[in-house]
Amino acid sequence: MTPGPLTDSGPGRLRPFQREDLPEVVALRRQAFRYSERKRTERLVAYLERIFYDHPWADPELPALVYEDERGRVAGFLGVIPRPLLFQGAPIRAAVATQLMVAPESRGLVGRRLFRAFLAGPQDLSLSDTANDAARLLWASLGGSVSVTHSLTWTRALRPYRHYASRASSGGPARRLAWLAARPLLSVADVCAARIGGPFRQQMPPGATEHLDPAVMAATLPRLVGPRALRPLYEDGSLGWLLEQAADKRQFGELRQRLVRGPRGEVAGWFLYYCDGGGVGQVLQVAAARSGQALVLRHLFYDAWREGLAAVAGRVEPALAAELGAQRCRFERTGPWMLIHSQRTEIMHAIVCGAAFVSRLEGEWWLSF
Repeated sequence: MTPGPLTDSGPGRLRPFQREDLPEVVALRRQAFRYSERKRTERLVAYLERIFYDHPWADPELPALVYEDERGRVAGFLGVIPRPLLFQGAPIRAAVATQLMVAPESRGLVGRRLFRAFLAGPQDLSLSDTANDAARLLWASLGGSVSVTHSLTWTRALRPYRHYASRASSGGPARRLAWLAARPLLSVADVCAARIGGPFRQQMPPGATEHLDPAVMAATLPRLVGPRALRPLYEDGSLGWLLEQAADKRQFGELRQRLVRGPRGEVAGWFLYYCDGGGVGQVLQVAAARSGQALVLRHLFYDAWREGLAAVAGRVEPALAAELGAQRCRFERTGPWMLIHSQRTEIMHAIVCGAAFVSRLEGEWWLSF
C-alpha cells in the first residue's frame, strides 16, 4: 500500500521520514521546543533513531512523516509510532502521533497537512495523549475526537499539608520562600495526619509487593482486564523494550515497577509510577481486576508514601474512576488532551465508554525527547 502522504498536494511535499533526515529533524526540534531531556545533539539524534526506527513494531505503511519545503529542506515533522492492540480478541493496528513540529517560516497549513496525512493512514486507531489546545483544535477540525475522561487527571494527597502548600506556592517568589520556610512545620503536621484516623493515615495493606517482571505483565494482563474490548498486545515480546524506554524518562524521577499480590499470594495487579524524591509521583499505569482495584491502589499509595512523596497523580482510566473516587482522589482537567480517531465506530465507542485499557504506556506520554 502506498503511504497517504505521497499523494498529498500543495507547495513542497510530504514524504516518509528517513534515517538521513535525522540531523535536520533534530535541528528543527531545537527550534520548535525549548525543553529536551537530551541536551547533546548526538544523544537526541540517537534517541529519535531508536524510537522511530529501532522499535519492535516496524510497519512500512506507518512511517513518521516529513514536510520538505520548495528548497528541499526539512521544514515539518510528525512522529508516528505503530502499536499493535487487540480489539475483541483480534489484532488491530494503532498509530501514535507525536512531536508535531514546523519551521517558523513554514507555519500555516503544514501542520494541518501532516495531521491529515497521518489520519488518512491504514491504521485502525490513531492516538495522541499529550496534545495541547492548538493540537486538539486541529485534530477536531480534521474529524478526530477527544476522549474527555482520558483527558482528566487524578491526584491523591499523601502528605496533605506539604502538598497543598506546594501548590499554593506557585504564585510567585514570595510564596515560594514562605513555603520553604514553613516546610519543617508542614512535615510535623503531615506526621500527625498519618498517625491519626482519617484518609491520610498510612498502614501497610494486606498482601505484598515485589518487582514487576515484563513476562508476568504479559501473561497476566488478559485476566486482569477481563471483558474489556480493547487492550494492548504485550504478548509479542515488545514489553521489555517498552519498559526500558519508559525507565529512561527521567523528567519525573525513577520509574518504580511493583507487582501486587493478595493475602494468599495471588496476583492482584500492578502499578508503575515515577518517584521524584518528595514531590508528586506521576503514575504510568495501574492494572487490576475489578475485585483487586482497592488493594492495588492502597499499595500504590503506601509505596509512594514510604518513598517520601507528597502526592501521586495519574490520568483517569474509566474502569478505575469509581475506586479512585472512593479512595479520595481529586479529579481535575489540567493536563494534556487525549485525542482519538478511527473509522470503526465500535473502537471509538469502546474507548469513550470505558471498555478499553489504554494507559499512558500505550500513547506518547512515556516518551522522553
